[in-house]
Formats: sequence, structure tokens, C-alpha cells
Amino acid sequence: MTIPIQQIVLLISFSLIYFIFLFYDLFKRGDKYGSFAYITALLPANYLWHIVTVNNLLDFGPLGAMLVLASLWFLAVIRDIAVKDRAESFKDADDVALMLIVSIIINVILSAVLPALPGLGHMESGTNAVLKYFFMPIYNDVDPGHALLGIILAYKILVSLLTVSVIVPVVMDLKDMETNIMALVIITLIFGIPFAFLAFLWAPAAETIWVFLFLFMVLFFIFMLMLTRGQAK
Repeated sequence: MTIPIQQIVLLISFSLIYFIFLFYDLFKRGDKYGSFAYITALLPANYLWHIVTVNNLLDFGPLGAMLVLASLWFLAVIRDIAVKDRAESFKDADDVALMLIVSIIINVILSAVLPALPGLGHMESGTNAVLKYFFMPIYNDVDPGHALLGIILAYKILVSLLTVSVIVPVVMDLKDMETNIMALVIITLIFGIPFAFLAFLWAPAAETIWVFLFLFMVLFFIFMLMLTRGQAK
């Protein structure tokens, strides 16, 4: 099915808004609005979700739109963590993680709001209703209505890379920190949230997800033991 030109123009417009904030520092305005790239990435991605469902392009589907969103977020993370020089307003890894978490929360809210709006019921296609309200893309190839297998695999790999690219700098900030075992347990439980998502992403079956999650958390706890120091006596 051919996509109407009006939808293409709007998609390009939303994409340009994102890229302007992605490269905002190049305009040398002196403001710190570049972080809005994480939030403005929601515009082209969610509009693409509308386009692919209203035009019945379910081979790409909502999962393809979320793959694009993960790509846009990954570009912003690379800009903030891997490219920027510390002497030139390098963003703290914690700030990057915070902006990404805020954007994820907003996107989860949008996944419940958008399909419920009048005239946007088609956005439920290619999704599963989580807790009856949040319409999440189908990325399990055994479910009907899923996207192409290549898109499913690309989504899993990119989201995993995105998660690791944020977790590693945050964890490295804790290097040589003086802490006790209880604090390490609490830190491990906090990081168990993204680990749980990765476990669900790669092993969605209920009988395997907890196995992978427990393995991730044990390995992370051991890594934190090696990375940090005990409290001085």
C-alpha cells in the first residue's frame, strides 16, 4: 500500500525536530536543550507507528516503529557518552540514564493513550495489551500478527546494546567506591529492572525468564564486588 504524501511530510517534519535537538550544540546557542532529543524522538517513532498500522504495513509494524525509536535513542546516547569531550560539557552518565528513563515512561504512557483516542484504534494492530491498557509491540515470532523475523532480531539486539551502553558508564562511575555488602545488594536489585527486561526480551517464556534474570544478577553482583572497595575501618 502506498503511503500518502501528507503522512510522509509529517514524518519528515517530526524527524527534523528530533535531529535539530540531536545536533543542537552545533548551533552554539549556549543552552542545554540537546537532552530534549530523547523526548523528541518519540514524535517520529509514534507517528510511524500510526502510519504502518493505518496503512496495514504489519510486516514492519509497531515493532519496526519501536526499532526506529531505539535507534534514535541510541544515537543520542552515542552523542552524549561516546562522542562528547568532557571538557566541552560532557553529560554525566546519570543524566543520560535519567533522560532515557523519563522518555521510556512517557512512551509507555503514550502506548496506552494513543490507541484509545478516537480514530486511532488501528494502532492496536500488531500489539499485545499488557495489563489491558498498554499496547506493546509483538516481538515474539510465535504470536500471530508479528513483524518480520529480521525486524524482531534487530530490535532485540539494538535494545540490548542501548541498555548496556547506558548501564556500563553508570556502573563505571561507581569504580573504587567504598561500600558494604548490603549497599551492593540494593544496587544489584535496582539494576535488576533492566536485567529483567533483557531476560524477558530474549527468553519471554515464564519458565526461562527467571533463570536468565537470576544469572544476570549474580554475575552483576560479582562484578560489583570486584569493581568497588570495602568501607574503610
